[in-house]
Amino acid sequence: MVSPLETKPSDTSVDSWLAKVCRTNNLNPPISHERMAVNGLPALKVRYRSYEGEMEDVYVISGSKTFSMSFSADPSSPGTPIDKLRNYATYLKMVESFHVKS
Repeated sequence: MVSPLETKPSDTSVDSWLAKVCRTNNLNPPISHERMAVNGLPALKVRYRSYEGEMEDVYVISGSKTFSMSFSADPSSPGTPIDKLRNYATYLKMVESFHVKS
């Protein structure tokens, strides 16, 4: 799922904004953080522990626009690491191909 999030304030750095967004957008406890770029845009990949298992959000900033791309564990496969799930590779391709039209 791709979701638009709130607008990044102009007086906030990218790193500060990503840190805030990953804390406030998903209230599950984080397992890991990885700074990355998605098609040249600053991004942060965060893996969380949820009641159904693991979930992952990639937060991307384009100018002042912020987006989240999410992938959640399959409730029928509790305890399976997220990167072992059948559709995780498709999710990664979706993240790789993400573009924001100007």
